[in-house]
Amino acid sequence: MIGRIISCVGGVYTVECENTYYRVYAKGTFRHEGIVPVAGDMVEFTNERVKEGREDVGIINRILERKNVLIRPEVANIDTMFIVFALSSPDPNLLAIDKLTAIAAHADISVVIVFNKEDLANEEEVKYYSEIYKKSGYKVVTLEAGNNKEEAREKLLPLAKGKVSVFTGPSGVGKSTIINALFPHLKLETGVVSEKTRRGKNTTRSTTLYKTGEDSYFVDTPGFTLLDFDRFKFMKKEELVHAFPEYSPLVANCRYTKCTHTKEEGCAILEKIKDGSLPPSRHESFLALWEILKNHKDWEKN
Repeated sequence: MIGRIISCVGGVYTVECENTYYRVYAKGTFRHEGIVPVAGDMVEFTNERVKEGREDVGIINRILERKNVLIRPEVANIDTMFIVFALSSPDPNLLAIDKLTAIAAHADISVVIVFNKEDLANEEEVKYYSEIYKKSGYKVVTLEAGNNKEEAREKLLPLAKGKVSVFTGPSGVGKSTIINALFPHLKLETGVVSEKTRRGKNTTRSTTLYKTGEDSYFVDTPGFTLLDFDRFKFMKKEELVHAFPEYSPLVANCRYTKCTHTKEEGCAILEKIKDGSLPPSRHESFLALWEILKNHKDWEKN
């Protein structure tokens, strides 16, 4: 049978197939081959009694080709990434947002930027942060999820329909509050922001796909601390420019074929930043990520 991995607890996977859920193990040879099934994987499995006297437990025999896979959290075949940050308390970290958008672009995952806690920011702040990402070609949604659940549903549910969606972002920004507004029957635990550290306490403890409609799923991620470019090699430095969708079309207009887009005269990207067409904060993030990626060697593993 063919199904989708919904979760894994203690080495036992839950696989959904035609609205039925099966408990399965990964076949032993996966371990020797260095293969690890993850939530979101489409798999070929058998449903059989593996030991007399035990409940029916099947075996995963093959992992189907992945569209993409994230390293942390480990989840595969994502269509849309909802990147959730607060407009205030805590203030948005633009480099952290841009790390996530770059990883999503490299993995061919569409992005929706969600700025929550709109009620705690003034009009100028809302416009400033929104315009950065609208200029960069992203869908931007602003919310007061804690006070207006209906608004959250109206703005986000259509963007998640028929998709496998991952909600990412640091703790304390209202991620679980937004998900509870969208899918109240799930009743996910929500957290509060520590007054001492202004950082949220993690509330999500396991990577699980929740089915929310026909071919619609979302993933809430455990202990999400933002994907780390220093630890994981997501791409080569030469690929970084294409992980910024607003930059990629301009590359052909640069004066030099091997332009790094960091400081060269005649760089089409730098010209657009100078004339105000592109936001400078995005290029500051580009430079920071370039510095990280240039230290990675081609032979290094992820």
